[in-house]
Amino acid sequence: MIASERQFVIKVFSSYYENAPIDIPGVEKREFGIGNIKKIDARHLSFGSNSEFRRYLCNNTPMFVSHSTAYYDFPAATPIQKKQWKGADLVFDLDIHAEGKYGAYPKLDEVKEEAKRLLNDFILGDFGVSMSDVAAVFSGNRGYHIHVRDRAFLTLGGEERRELVDYVMGQGLNYLDFFAFDDKKRLLGPRPDEGGYRGRLARATLEVLAKNPASLSRKFTNEKDREFFISGINEGNWSKTTLNLKDLQERLGTVAKNLPVSAIDTDAGVTQDLSKLIRVPNTIHGETGLVARAISNLDTFNPWRDATIKSSEMMKVRFLEDTPAIEMEETVGPFKKGEEKDLSRQLGVFFVLKGSATIS
Repeated sequence: MIASERQFVIKVFSSYYENAPIDIPGVEKREFGIGNIKKIDARHLSFGSNSEFRRYLCNNTPMFVSHSTAYYDFPAATPIQKKQWKGADLVFDLDIHAEGKYGAYPKLDEVKEEAKRLLNDFILGDFGVSMSDVAAVFSGNRGYHIHVRDRAFLTLGGEERRELVDYVMGQGLNYLDFFAFDDKKRLLGPRPDEGGYRGRLARATLEVLAKNPASLSRKFTNEKDREFFISGINEGNWSKTTLNLKDLQERLGTVAKNLPVSAIDTDAGVTQDLSKLIRVPNTIHGETGLVARAISNLDTFNPWRDATIKSSEMMKVRFLEDTPAIEMEETVGPFKKGEEKDLSRQLGVFFVLKGSATIS
């Protein structure tokens, strides 16, 4: 961006921050980092209150702003050992990786579904966390962050947090261990009312039988055979089928592979790093102009509607490169290099920040 464009964007950001819903739990105990060239150019900042932090955003207006998942006695101290670590939120980072500058955006619904499963099946379900101790946040770009603030997880070490990520991602999961033959040669397995991956496999199998039974076996397109098998799953007796039982176990692999959450940052760095900085909820992502919005309802959340900085103003931009069509609230583009276009301010800022357009 040229200097005049940067000043325009900063003015837009600063205006948003005047009334942004900034409410960071434990703000005075967190370290902050800001960035203009990179996502973090400087760190070891601290603020005594949310109002002090808001004033900083309005007056200084960085392109990126993050805070520590950790809580410290002295968050601005250096080196890090002098901060005196007191604990950290458990944070999961879910991202979509795709080719090209715009390749991830058609897949945002996919990563949202992964975030919902992580929240409902694992955090609220297996981990037993209350929703009042969880915050779901759109990252402002390609994914979602789930913040767990339950005190039971506060003092977990890095390796313990890594084990939780491994569990969610299904590392080492072998669904065949859920099954055993009894002395009557019956195949005994999980019931849908069980917890953890066992119950998850049983429920997922029932869902497949309801929606696409032929994907498991053509035999299950016959209602009588299907209902007989379903009754067996509910009892934990998976033998109620004319399918070869060894063959059945192999076919269940297609169900089992979809049980883990795969969109979590695969190096587990965000969750495992006890001094990690993560984007501050309800601040703006400097690559998109979208807000890292804290979400009250993941089911209905739409980033192109709910994470934009609303404005009735229009702006004229000239495209610096060919840009593909993007499905937002409606189809936007494609645009050709050299094309001039009047766009809403939020769209114009988006393409300028992506480096695809310039203000004309």
